Amino acid sequence: MEREKRVHPRLMRPLILSILVAIAIYGLSVISTDFEAIGELSSKFGWSVWLLVLGLSLSNYLLRFVRWQLYINRFSDAVPTLTNLTYYLAGFAFTTTPGKAGEAVRSLYLKRHGVAYADSLAAFFTERFIDVITMVLLSLSAAVAFPDFRWPVILVAALFVGSLPLIRSMKMHHLLDRLRLQLPSKKIRSVGEHLLALLRSAADLLKTRLLYSGLALGLLAWGSEGVAFYIILDTLGVSSPFWVAVGIYSISMLVGALSFIPGGLGSTEAVMVLLLTLIGADMPTAIAATLICRVTTLWFAVIIGAISMTILELQDRERRKQAIL
Repeated sequence: MEREKRVHPRLMRPLILSILVAIAIYGLSVISTDFEAIGELSSKFGWSVWLLVLGLSLSNYLLRFVRWQLYINRFSDAVPTLTNLTYYLAGFAFTTTPGKAGEAVRSLYLKRHGVAYADSLAAFFTERFIDVITMVLLSLSAAVAFPDFRWPVILVAALFVGSLPLIRSMKMHHLLDRLRLQLPSKKIRSVGEHLLALLRSAADLLKTRLLYSGLALGLLAWGSEGVAFYIILDTLGVSSPFWVAVGIYSISMLVGALSFIPGGLGSTEAVMVLLLTLIGADMPTAIAATLICRVTTLWFAVIIGAISMTILELQDRERRKQAIL
């Protein structure tokens, strides 16, 4: 418990910093364009549209949790489903940390149920790995419409799909283990041992059945947010084929993920605005669509994560009080 108290404040710093950066980026983007036009465009959204878009984002989170549950159940069935769901959602509080690394805070909670760090971190790594492949697949449609993005998408696809056999190769694991044993430092060898354990667990999660299940759930999850983005564009009067809207959303998210900038802040928004202007949207509309999209996806997740983490912290505090009594 004491260690968790020390870890969480350290993770809160990049979260608070990323929120301040986001406010600055979004504020400058609005000020630099037509503030009144953006406000007028945003007013087109009624409660029904907001609820529909947020509902699609929520379905994204729940579908990804189903996948997460499959991964964790591979290692342990001792974690109750609702408890695991709370842990999973709590990780979203740190979505805006670099590479979403802060989401690995779930490992701290799962350790209480006997889930080894190597296993929970392998689930985290596998989730990120599958998400990138999913985004690449969803981006392929827009890559046809935007030639400048075609080769980068193909190269990322080749890199991640090509690395899959290496991750699953037992020969590669044995080779890495032999190289690890030749390292001069005992501490470095120990770190290598932990990383190798993580790699072996990830290889188990990337076996054929779980691989296809993870991809299917990933496509449904991220595809639902792509649908939400199409609804946002349609509501704002941006004429775009459905497949192009999904592709624009996916390419923007892919660039943000690969940039390793916290939450993809700045990079995701810049690409999304650029692509929207290329299909004919004026700048105020492109910025309005981007801001609404990010509020209903990224920041909605952060809010849900913060609420879930607060619930967990309050439960921990109550247990500590009961233990003292």
